[in-house]
Amino acid sequence: MKRFVVAVLMLLMSAGVAGAQPKTSARVAPADEYFGRLKMSILGIANVIKDQTRNYDVRPDLLQSELGAVRFAVDAIRDWERKYPQDPWIAKNLFALERFYNQIPTDECREKARQTMVWLVHDFPNTWYGRTGKRELAEGKVGNAVAVPVAVDDAPSPQASP
Repeated sequence: MKRFVVAVLMLLMSAGVAGAQPKTSARVAPADEYFGRLKMSILGIANVIKDQTRNYDVRPDLLQSELGAVRFAVDAIRDWERKYPQDPWIAKNLFALERFYNQIPTDECREKARQTMVWLVHDFPNTWYGRTGKRELAEGKVGNAVAVPVAVDDAPSPQASP
């Protein structure tokens, strides 16, 4: 009986100590946690965005493949933000994602660039990325067609003489 009482007291004491410890919620996702349907790590997400940006620079003809890979990264970022809404590293990835979309001269990608920057500014307004995004949205630098300079030749074109 004495052992039983000691065991119960130890159990109660350990429960009291565990209950007395402050509960902390992690602000930053650990590097070994995985997000989204493809279970991407935070480093994997950043690498997909970086790699697809470089791939587009080299092989713009593979755009659909690059957009497909980036869709999985977006899915992972949404899951990451749902679990760690205050993680400042999300802002950096959203900024890189916006840069990826904004370099692609299609209406769909320009709209995705604008939506991504709005998401960044809304959810992370106090980061450098959020402040930069707010400024660039106000200046009209996000989601607008890039003007392609047209060569103008002031010299008259040569005329064939009869």
